[in-house]
Amino acid sequence: MSKSMSLDELYTYITGNSRKIAAVHKELDEIQLGFNSAYVEWKAEHDASLERLVELIYENRDGVGTTLKALVDKRLVEERDRIAARMRELESEIIPQVIDEADEILHKGQVLAQELRELNPELNNKEEKLKSKANELEGELGKLNEKIRERSRGFGVVTHFLELTRLDRQRQQIIGKLKALQGDLKEVRETWQTADLTASSEQEDLQKKWQELTLRRLQLEGELDFLQDEKARETLALKRAIRYEIDNLKEPVECPNPDLKAKLDEMVDLNIQTDDYHAAFGPLSGMISLLEGIIQGLQRFNESVQGLIDQQKMHSAYLPKLTVVLPEEVLDFHKGWERLRQDVVDEAEISAHPAEFLVKIQPILEKDLGERTIQSMFESMGEALNRATEKWSA
Repeated sequence: MSKSMSLDELYTYITGNSRKIAAVHKELDEIQLGFNSAYVEWKAEHDASLERLVELIYENRDGVGTTLKALVDKRLVEERDRIAARMRELESEIIPQVIDEADEILHKGQVLAQELRELNPELNNKEEKLKSKANELEGELGKLNEKIRERSRGFGVVTHFLELTRLDRQRQQIIGKLKALQGDLKEVRETWQTADLTASSEQEDLQKKWQELTLRRLQLEGELDFLQDEKARETLALKRAIRYEIDNLKEPVECPNPDLKAKLDEMVDLNIQTDDYHAAFGPLSGMISLLEGIIQGLQRFNESVQGLIDQQKMHSAYLPKLTVVLPEEVLDFHKGWERLRQDVVDEAEISAHPAEFLVKIQPILEKDLGERTIQSMFESMGEALNRATEKWSA
């Protein structure tokens, strides 16, 4: 059933629902934090149990039962192929590439050092020439100053006026040249300082990269040496095969050893629980994003409503008060926020049971918060508002 509202009532209705959605959003944020925390704990327990079980099965391979042994044997063939491929890749591609990169870095460093060595004498020579020229000019300036002092004694200023004028002109020209030379000297020194600082920084970066590449090369060569040992290679392949199979167990398997059987069953539970967390992360993040989008959409819609309220107040003398009739689908869409908040309020319980949470929210995401449902809700509200404003243009 539809509902008629004034603009003020509509604004309040939208604001209230935005707050309800924000409350749900807050609960989901807490669930996400709980999921992350619980997942870290579960994953740590899972990984530790996995490694212990790998070693246990490796030492008791014949006692695991025919089903698991067959799975491991089948996977062992693939792991051997993977290791062989890795050896070929290390030997023919990865290690040579790292060596080439390190050699290139070393070459760049050598070139940079050579350029700096060549630049140093060039700038030194230029500086010495400028200093020599400056000394000559200072000597000339000193002589001119002496002549000017001699001819300025007593009435010399009057008797030697023309000569003093010429000497002062020469003096100013020399001073101008000295200032220019001082600027050139400053530029030469700044060029050297900049080049030195730049080269030092680049050399430091190159040295760091070279050290990283050298360390990487040693690690890769160590890995290759290890893999070239047939016994070590076979042990690695077998442990990888065991790890893969028990890490992917989703159902209990028969095992003649009761203690080992209990550990395998525990591993199945750990695998399922960690998978449940993985499966729930995506829908949970999706629901959080959806709610953020709905809140933003309602806020923008309310800005339009507020604009109409302002116009109605400003022109109340001749604009009739509007009544907006919200259709039933809009009202139904917003009825469920409080119920949804109650469904997600216990984050501790939900964080411990991700599979149950996924079962609960998946239908909501697909139907109640489906893309078409949300779009239809906004379109219906927009159409209702447009119908109401038609009274102003009639």
